Amino acid sequence: MHEPTAVISSQIVPNNERALFLCRLFGSLTPYGENNIFNQARRLCKEYDGGSWKYIKLSIGGGYLVPECAEYFNVSVPGNYFEGELSADATGIVLTLFTLNALIFLAWDKKWHNAQEELIKQSERLKGYASQHKEKVKIFAAID
Repeated sequence: MHEPTAVISSQIVPNNERALFLCRLFGSLTPYGENNIFNQARRLCKEYDGGSWKYIKLSIGGGYLVPECAEYFNVSVPGNYFEGELSADATGIVLTLFTLNALIFLAWDKKWHNAQEELIKQSERLKGYASQHKEKVKIFAAID
């Protein structure tokens, strides 16, 4: 018997909780994670030129970061030939998933097994949220 999937909600993280949120999202690799997501944005989004980000937490734990310098981004992923326009929110999900993936491989390479397991959980939570997003087809095509 198939049970319905619970809706995953999201909420903006208040400014005074942002540092703690990053530590929960990226764990001991927070400095790498924060730097990596900005680099991913520069690499994948022509419109990205720095600026502020919204931090979004999920009701199931985890979350993602959203660039605020544009409402939409033309995202181009050379590794899988994806090109498409995504909302800032969907772009943030893609960028955070790419960053989590990079950190998972870093943790694997360094044999930081606990960190790797936690990052995998964060990635799976975010993919669960992405599967309910109105731009889910584009999100999953971008990370494929």
